[in-house]
Amino acid sequence: MRKTTVLLSFTLLVGLGLGWGYARDAANAGTAAGLAPVRAMAAPPQAAKQPQWKSREEYDAFSAMAAERDPQKKISLAEAFLAKYANSDFKANAYMLMAQTYQQLGQADKAVDAGRKALEADPDNLDALSYLSFAFPFIFKADDPDATTKLSRAESDARHGLEVLAKLQKRPNVPEDQFNQAVKAGRAVFNSAIGFVALQRKDYAGALAALKLAAEDNPSDVYTFYRMGLAYLYSTPPDYSPALWYMARAVSLAKASQNPAGPEIEKFLKRAYINYHGNEEGLPDLINQAASSVNPPEGFKVEAMKIPEKTGNPNIDNFNDLATPLKLGGDRAQKLWDGIKGQDIGLGGYVDGIVPGTEPGTFLVHVDILDQSKAAEGVYDIELKDSTQPNVKNLSKGEIVRFHGKIDSYTVTPSFVLTVVGTIIDPDPLPEAVKEKPKPKPKPTPRRKATSRATSVKKPAR
Repeated sequence: MRKTTVLLSFTLLVGLGLGWGYARDAANAGTAAGLAPVRAMAAPPQAAKQPQWKSREEYDAFSAMAAERDPQKKISLAEAFLAKYANSDFKANAYMLMAQTYQQLGQADKAVDAGRKALEADPDNLDALSYLSFAFPFIFKADDPDATTKLSRAESDARHGLEVLAKLQKRPNVPEDQFNQAVKAGRAVFNSAIGFVALQRKDYAGALAALKLAAEDNPSDVYTFYRMGLAYLYSTPPDYSPALWYMARAVSLAKASQNPAGPEIEKFLKRAYINYHGNEEGLPDLINQAASSVNPPEGFKVEAMKIPEKTGNPNIDNFNDLATPLKLGGDRAQKLWDGIKGQDIGLGGYVDGIVPGTEPGTFLVHVDILDQSKAAEGVYDIELKDSTQPNVKNLSKGEIVRFHGKIDSYTVTPSFVLTVVGTIIDPDPLPEAVKEKPKPKPKPTPRRKATSRATSVKKPAR
């Protein structure tokens, strides 16, 4: 079954509007502040050479850099330290201070570059490994020409982080439970990164295996549960019930922690839920239920939409006859798709929006056919690829149109959209210019009520 590709992740949501700002906010709150706690609890390996200061001047320079609060001055001091003490045993630490400072300034590329240099200086540096693993999903771009290499490197970093963690031994005076909790926090970061990489590669089974491990170690991470939902949703066929559960848990966690990603995740969840269930009924209860349980209860199931009854409107009924089996998936959907792909179709609806196509001078006209699509912002039923009518850009939102073309592709997640290559045939001709909304008429000035008492007027003096 061919489906229109949808970008995955929170680059998937850079499709969904998220990016480095969210990573920075979470990191500043301590989520990705490194693994200093577990390092402090761990005994140094007996065979490892312990870092040493080579002079009092080196120690003082590092201390001044670490104590500086002005970000720009801190970076300058770090650069000076690295230039003067290029062979310092604390080189990786200096780079990590730079990474943290660039992160606070919102300079993602420089922060990650500093983290990468820290790892070059010390390949087993847990702070660098955890920082790079946490940040990667927020800065990765699926259309990066070097995306394949960056995914491989991210997976390698995360897996090496797990190896380093597994070798740690706690100090004798550290309580066992505290040490284990610190190790779990680190494992969650690394497994979540591995799951993200698998998600980008469309290895949904591999993504779920890693993300479930991350969720066991950290049952409160918004992004882990969101990505688990995506892995179920984009599997073939989609497994809707667990997908909706884990996305609902991500929403509930985001609300509880006031995570700024929450509204976008909830918007995505709503589209996926309505697409499968047919309406919003039960969604608030699902979000509340997922707030109190990591996994769905045994036998949990979101009911699929009922087959729509005939409305008597041929336009709506013809669309439902095509869309409903494709939404539900399975052999019936495959057989239907094999029969209709490339076939002519002609329907009508309301303009939802118009966006530029991938080629210059082309446009995509989004059309609402069903009432629920017309009522929901950003949800539409048809994507019309029109390459021959430049004036389609002048159509207004809500305008009634008819179109004709050939069925090209479809997607079922997060909501069903049928893509048609064709043209608008009504209105004909298309408008020559964008219709301006009529300006509101000015409110009439209220008349003053006449008084019952006559006004006296003085005569001018002679």
